[in-house]
Amino acid sequence: MKPHMLKKQTALLLLLAFLLLTACGAGPEEPETPPPSPPPQADRLAVRLGGTSATLDPASTVVPGCETILYHLYENLLRWEDGGDGWAVLANGQAESYTIETDYAGNATYTFKLREGIRWSDGTAVKAQDFVFAWRRLADPANDLPHRTLMSVISGYAEVQETGDTTLLAVTAPDSKTLTVALNGSPAHFLETVCAGAYTMPLRENSPSYAIPSVTNGAYTLASRKQGEITLARSETYYAPAPKGPESIQFIASQGAEADAAALAAGEAALISVLPAETLQALSGSGVWTPDPVTATCGVLLNCKTPPFDNANVRLAFHLSIDHQAVADGLGDLTIRPAPGIVPYGVSDFSQRPPAEEPIEDNTLPDPMLQQPEAIVPDPTCWDFRTHSQTLVTAEHTHDHESDCNYAKALMAQAGYPNGAGFPAVEYLYLSGSAEGRTLAALLAAQWKECLGVSITLRAVGEEEYQAAFIPVLPEEGEEGEDAGTEAEPEPTAPFQMAAMEFAPAYSDAGLLLENWHSGAEENVSGYASPAFDILLDAAKAAVSPDARDAYLHDAEAILLEDSPVIPVFCRGSGFQLASGLTGLYRAPDGVFFLYNVQAAAQEG
Repeated sequence: MKPHMLKKQTALLLLLAFLLLTACGAGPEEPETPPPSPPPQADRLAVRLGGTSATLDPASTVVPGCETILYHLYENLLRWEDGGDGWAVLANGQAESYTIETDYAGNATYTFKLREGIRWSDGTAVKAQDFVFAWRRLADPANDLPHRTLMSVISGYAEVQETGDTTLLAVTAPDSKTLTVALNGSPAHFLETVCAGAYTMPLRENSPSYAIPSVTNGAYTLASRKQGEITLARSETYYAPAPKGPESIQFIASQGAEADAAALAAGEAALISVLPAETLQALSGSGVWTPDPVTATCGVLLNCKTPPFDNANVRLAFHLSIDHQAVADGLGDLTIRPAPGIVPYGVSDFSQRPPAEEPIEDNTLPDPMLQQPEAIVPDPTCWDFRTHSQTLVTAEHTHDHESDCNYAKALMAQAGYPNGAGFPAVEYLYLSGSAEGRTLAALLAAQWKECLGVSITLRAVGEEEYQAAFIPVLPEEGEEGEDAGTEAEPEPTAPFQMAAMEFAPAYSDAGLLLENWHSGAEENVSGYASPAFDILLDAAKAAVSPDARDAYLHDAEAILLEDSPVIPVFCRGSGFQLASGLTGLYRAPDGVFFLYNVQAAAQEG
């Protein structure tokens, strides 16, 4: 018999044997099911955040993620509670109530009444004077604390900066249970950013250290602290203990997306805030996930004082020619979203949120011959300035990029640059050492070339040269242009033409960010000036009603987008993952998590 025939017979016999064994139920062994992940410990949570700080002084902390720790160690006049949708909402904290009086000029005075029975972790009563001390300490220019400008809304702040006399700050304690604060105007963000903020927590004047606090007034106290790890224990003196919440919380600095995900899978972490690519891909593909907001928008700043961007048509053409979704896809970061405006997602909207409309009940039977529409899944995004703008102000819509490009070409032709002909040399600056910045520059330059027919020079520069590009300087002799030889004094102008820039308000207020383009603002390095825009911002400052103030700010942003001294490109975001089997987590933008109520989910049945 030939060898190849023998091989065929042998193979046939083996196949028959396999079929017989299968028929008798003796098939091949099934692969072992991997053991389930260990159940997370709800009473002792391990949390991996972006980083841990060298200090836990509320007024000094600047490390992202450490706000979460501060909110568990301390409690402000107001606190953040679960709004029922996983997002934090304001509620009474150390203050059980407050009243507001507004004078004829629109200046508000708040009077807070503290709760009975609130104590520091050593049993000492929390007094109104503790807030006075903390806020005056923050405002003191001699301390040079990073969040000092939060106090600028309080009357007397400017005088404190000039004289160093902190008693001029209009925050007083008539008695141990009463705190009075007089403001400049009626800033809508005062309650959120000052009275419920992480950086303005009360402090005891006689406390030995704020960097490593031995006494705190929040739901937890500091149990231990070492490099990259901070452990909190539930306070025995907090006025409203949460018996269902964790007994202790261990905050560990992130070890990277892969390591954090492995710790979550192994039951060694209950919450992670840095997700690996495959997890983000799965979330993005689910169709029901949007990134958690981070209050930062990345875009391009244009110099309105020098050609060619002193022409509004050119600025708008460069804006319209960008395919924002294509840029976001090209960057490959699933946590970012195309930017519909300069104000990022997550910045508070202080106007009244409209009530949700009740769905109309339809009792008619579906027609089986008609294709039924897919279920609409609500966008899990917190109510903020951006959400408000898209639902009530500008009505979010899908842009037709081809139509936008055609309009952009027409604008360029009106400006004297048909199909890019005659367009001058333009330089785009971005920070060297940033892979994202390099990719973004290339994507934008390619789109401008394709749509407008212009070539942009991309230049990566160091931090020092980058910052120097925004410092206004007087033009050299012979560069004054048409006004040369006239009596008009030349104006200092920043030397940049266009530059990548990230825009993030120091605290959650759209007005603070939009002020960067007010013609009288020192921060307005673009040279943009619009009387209509200025009027709206000034009106927003003077408005007492939050609804009126936000309406002015939304209209101001619309003007800014039309005039395009800045081109918003994408908004930053983040993701997180809570261990399976846990519930009760709620959060705020910028990666702030509240863990007081985290517990094991109730078992069905």
